[in-house]
Amino acid sequence: MAATMIVAAFVAALYAALIAMHVAAIRGGAAGDRPRLATWLAAAGERRRGRAESDAARRRLAGELDRPGYHDAMARLAARDAVEHPLEVPKSLL
Repeated sequence: MAATMIVAAFVAALYAALIAMHVAAIRGGAAGDRPRLATWLAAAGERRRGRAESDAARRRLAGELDRPGYHDAMARLAARDAVEHPLEVPKSLL
């Protein structure tokens, strides 16, 4: 019973540390201030989009996707990126 509690406390502390590093990476700061693991965790979305794009390109080159299918795949990626990273124009430029 005690061993289970110790393991659970260790896992909880590990999760808390990872979350804190992730929040620090997202909030910004100098690149040298960010732990490498937190930077890697914060870039997960970029890697996912990169894999999806390279997968579509690979499928196009292999002949699994025709030209309209490839364009549709890229349009879906662009639409998802627009939702996740909306373009913000400074009010001074409007």
